[in-house]
Amino acid sequence: MRNILAIIIVSLISLSCKNEIKNKEENLKINSKDEAEILNTINNVYNNIVVDSNKKPDYKTIKEQFIEHACLGFISKDSLTLKNPIDYFDNMESMLSENKVEYLKEWEIQGKTRLFGNIAQRTSLYGVHFNTTDSLAEKGIINFQLVKTKNEWKILSMIWESEKGDLLVPDNYFE
Repeated sequence: MRNILAIIIVSLISLSCKNEIKNKEENLKINSKDEAEILNTINNVYNNIVVDSNKKPDYKTIKEQFIEHACLGFISKDSLTLKNPIDYFDNMESMLSENKVEYLKEWEIQGKTRLFGNIAQRTSLYGVHFNTTDSLAEKGIINFQLVKTKNEWKILSMIWESEKGDLLVPDNYFE
């Protein structure tokens, strides 16, 4: 009787472990698919903030990455400025068209995504080249908050601050 009970217990534990492993594998597949879609959303913003002789920013594609009432915030001179994506990117478009910008590119140097269900945060170390590729014009951190609605990831908010003076992004920021 003890042997039968032991066999049943071992079988239940084994079945439970197999189910747990299967659930973890399914979650990893979902997470990796979601993480790829999140990264695609973020890259649709970065990859369209480009000015060179052949390309101008695609503001329509950039704005499509945000939910309707998204909020963009940035720290400048120790104060917080908040805008919605339409106002922010329309202002960028106006500034770039008024000024002679020969080259502009913003990109993610390094990033990390944290995901839970239908919400996510992407922390991004970004770099900016402005009129030259010889040196960085700006470097800093952007925190994106994203939400999955209607099976697509959209940016709910983003806030950023660039390096200045003694404020430098630590080398081990993503560890």
